[in-house]
Amino acid sequence: MTNPGIEFLEKTRYPDFSTVDMILRRPEPEEEMPVQEGADVIRLPDPKRIKIPDVSVRKAFEEWEPEAFFSRSSITLKELSFLLWSIQGYRKIKGNDQKLRNVPSSGLRYPIETFFVAGEVEGLETGLYRYLPHSHQIVAERVDSTLPFAMGTASMNFKLITRAAVTFLWVGIPYRSTWALGNRGFRSVLIEVGHICQALIMAASCIGCRVHPIDLFHDQIMIQLADLNPETQWPLYVGAVGKRDRDL
Repeated sequence: MTNPGIEFLEKTRYPDFSTVDMILRRPEPEEEMPVQEGADVIRLPDPKRIKIPDVSVRKAFEEWEPEAFFSRSSITLKELSFLLWSIQGYRKIKGNDQKLRNVPSSGLRYPIETFFVAGEVEGLETGLYRYLPHSHQIVAERVDSTLPFAMGTASMNFKLITRAAVTFLWVGIPYRSTWALGNRGFRSVLIEVGHICQALIMAASCIGCRVHPIDLFHDQIMIQLADLNPETQWPLYVGAVGKRDRDL
């Protein structure tokens, strides 16, 4: 591969119906990764009943800046519920076909899974969790007090991550998109994780938190941390959420 960027663009041009498994009537992939038997599933507070201060779009844009340092701070389970609902939750579910989420997705495929390391979330043990959008629940993937340090090492932002209240890890499941869109779906996966992180920046501003997006990390360490299948589950983006001294 002499020029991976050009090759990627050429191989993901649309339409290419020969790569669309939906047309070939192959089985549709699952909307969510399955929950392992015996896993601890936690129901989150109803986001519609959570009172969140109103913050203007302009203020959210003007206040955001890349963070180099977080103070030690925490968020509540209600605030976590609001963040998760904002970035991947459902606003409407009607039958199997009419579903509306808070972020756009090409072909309504939603190829992104949201994992997060809870550092200081009131009511949650420190560990790795995954969001279940359809039921607005989270599943504990691994309870481990050392995970913020492991995430800090993997993302090369040790001081920032270990002080964050919560650090999100967005994982792409490309086949959800390519099943319906063919190779073009690979572009969709990369675009949509950006939509999600931007939604997190806006939502976090409503609870007085800052977001530091991180796209440079050790892929293999992150794969091991979240126990991912590197052939079908790709770590794409990280978003650390916390507060600075002047925010406290």
